[in-house]
Amino acid sequence: AMPVSGGSGEQALHVGREYDSAGDDLRGLLQGASDAKFDFVVIPLFGKKPAALEGEYELLPATASDLSADSKTWSSAVVGTLSEWLDPGPDASQKHRDFCREALEKELHWASHLGVYGILLPPPLSTRCELYAAALGRRMLGGICTTQLMVRIPLVRECTGGQVDGWQVWNTFRMLCDHNVRLQVALELTADLPTSERELERWFAEPIRAVIVPADIFLTNKQGFPVLSKRHKTFLMELFRYRVQVIIQGLTDSPGAEAENDKYLHYVARLFQGRPPLTSQEQFELPYHDYLQAPLQPLQDDLESQTYETFEKDPVKYVQYEEAILKCFQDMLAAGKPQPLAAIVVGAGRGPLVCAVRSAAERAKADVKIWAVEKNPNAVITLKHRAKLEGWNNVEIIGQDMRFWDAPGAADLLVSELLGSFGDNELSPECLDGAQRFLAKDGVCIPQRYISSLTPVTSPKLWNDVKNYNDVAHFETAYVVKFHQAFYPSKEIKECFTFEHPNWELSSNDRYAEIEFTPEVDALVHGFAGYFHCDLYAGHSVSICPTTYSEGMFSWFPIYFPLKTPVFIREGQTLRSHWWRCHNDRKVWYEWAVSQPTPSPVHNPGGRAYHVGK
Repeated sequence: AMPVSGGSGEQALHVGREYDSAGDDLRGLLQGASDAKFDFVVIPLFGKKPAALEGEYELLPATASDLSADSKTWSSAVVGTLSEWLDPGPDASQKHRDFCREALEKELHWASHLGVYGILLPPPLSTRCELYAAALGRRMLGGICTTQLMVRIPLVRECTGGQVDGWQVWNTFRMLCDHNVRLQVALELTADLPTSERELERWFAEPIRAVIVPADIFLTNKQGFPVLSKRHKTFLMELFRYRVQVIIQGLTDSPGAEAENDKYLHYVARLFQGRPPLTSQEQFELPYHDYLQAPLQPLQDDLESQTYETFEKDPVKYVQYEEAILKCFQDMLAAGKPQPLAAIVVGAGRGPLVCAVRSAAERAKADVKIWAVEKNPNAVITLKHRAKLEGWNNVEIIGQDMRFWDAPGAADLLVSELLGSFGDNELSPECLDGAQRFLAKDGVCIPQRYISSLTPVTSPKLWNDVKNYNDVAHFETAYVVKFHQAFYPSKEIKECFTFEHPNWELSSNDRYAEIEFTPEVDALVHGFAGYFHCDLYAGHSVSICPTTYSEGMFSWFPIYFPLKTPVFIREGQTLRSHWWRCHNDRKVWYEWAVSQPTPSPVHNPGGRAYHVGK
């Protein structure tokens, strides 16, 4: 069988079929599944439930032995399920507990021996799954040979005393297993879904490897075809964005059932193929999804040609800058300012802002003299080349650091693009405080103001990537990240630090903010996502804050501040966070902490792990 194609270069969809038993002829079963266009099968690896769940567990494989199929087939086409009853629950006797633990060990050992494509663990019975999680934790340390270890989690679980939300079960189980990165979810759609959309969205941050779709949750449409309800369908379509596999469960093998079974597979494939194609911005962002990048330090390090090139392609940023500069020139001319107007571009890079100033001047019919100041000697070579090539007769290029250069006269306009993902994290305030001495008393700074903002984020993937480094320093570092497999438990995005220019009083750029959030749903918080909004001039702005986002702009991804220990917070509880921006004569750094619902240590004290060099 061939996986369902997702179009050009995109992830294909793999669909498997779950069987109640492997039968006597595994090869025949595999052939039948392949003929029916399934990519893999899900079969129980063990026989019926023993009469008594105590004594010594005798391993009885459901397939006679590993010879039932060759190793390539086991490792590419078979997901094996373990016995249903392996979670003894909290009230089990010592004998029952020992039996379940021994069975889990032997079954995992056998599944590893087969080298199956995936191992599917039975669902925990409830949030009281300590014994099951502990037994599995011991085995995971010992090494299990499979490419994917999944635990089956029904979206909603019927338990004594009502329904239990599957996420609560998963969250408890995952925490007991110490967030082990090998443990993934096989999420089973249930006829009943959680009541709120937020409870469904919460799953989009979790490591879902497969979605199990039982045939009995399908409805029948007017034409007699199986279809999913609107909510089930929307949820599954959304899950396709996270590269899940689909497992169809509960198909029959009665004579002539092939045509009926085919309708289910066809429906899922059609949903997958009906997704909207990626926009060019989504294509650009794809390789950056959930990838931790160290923030640029353009003050301390010189940027490379490739970095400049990427940022210069931004279709929105320089248009906004040019419109802001145009409005500024028009206001100056209307106020009767004598020409030529003097404009200084600080941090000119390879010249995109120089072009924006030149173009705005031409449109405003203003006579403007421009100084382009750039400390990176490699970029200065490009600037000089462009000046010659493009006839920049009104531009003087200065290869110096703006903080130490002496301008020939007072400027009417100071233009810069020194912002990082958190606004001030590339030291724009320090640079502009140093550069404003060139500005006339009635001069204008573009940008005039920028505000950073924050919101809590659930992101097991990113948190585990940080944890992987195995040291405290990486948990005390901020990263630039295009969040993908993430969930935001609070819809609130709150302002953090504000900076305004010119800062004539040279008031301190140190800051402190205390920010509270209230989640709309129970969640595990792995850190905070940070953004900025920047007012350029007279209503023109650039922003990566979701509430005021500049559509189509890709120059900045958000910033991620991790927490060493994830914080579990209940719906409606207060999450109180604390933020510091500090400096000494060599560096600027952030510190952050949570004090409610439980206190965390202050991260990055004294900038010991992460700072921005001056």
